[in-house]
Amino acid sequence: MRSIFFLSIIVFLSGKELTGQTVEQEIPSVKIKSDNIEFFVDSLKQKILSDTLRFDRKDLSHVNGRTKNQNPYSMLITIDMKYSYRLDIVENHLVKEFTDEILVPEYIEHISYFKKENSPILAGYMASEGWILISLKPKVKLDFEVGGLKYRKGKKRKGGDNFLQRKAGEIMTRT
Repeated sequence: MRSIFFLSIIVFLSGKELTGQTVEQEIPSVKIKSDNIEFFVDSLKQKILSDTLRFDRKDLSHVNGRTKNQNPYSMLITIDMKYSYRLDIVENHLVKEFTDEILVPEYIEHISYFKKENSPILAGYMASEGWILISLKPKVKLDFEVGGLKYRKGKKRKGGDNFLQRKAGEIMTRT
């Protein structure tokens, strides 16, 4: 009892909090605003379209309701925190459709880019190759069903993703 009392007095007098080992970590990101959006989007389109040359349907596996590329090369792209795309799991024509419909500089308010090293901390393993967060300008109306996106539970307002790209006859593994 005395030791607890003595310890609490020491803590009180030292002026330091005894908390669990909390370490604040700031995750660096690059925020692209209106001045540089056009240049960034153009270079992003070029990278995405050149990456589609690496797509091979044989590299895909379907595990626990998601499609995974065994040789990942695509960043996770999230639009308005509602619509998420992985472009290394969809066929080339769907990637082209995505770049033409969604990556239009006039529609984009700002872009946040998280590098490969830090993105899994925020977005999980789906962002193992990096994460791009795009915020659209208000009142921009787009068809988000490009790039193989499926709405969650059939409701557009809840968002959606393209994380399951299984075709008929392909095996789904559950673990």
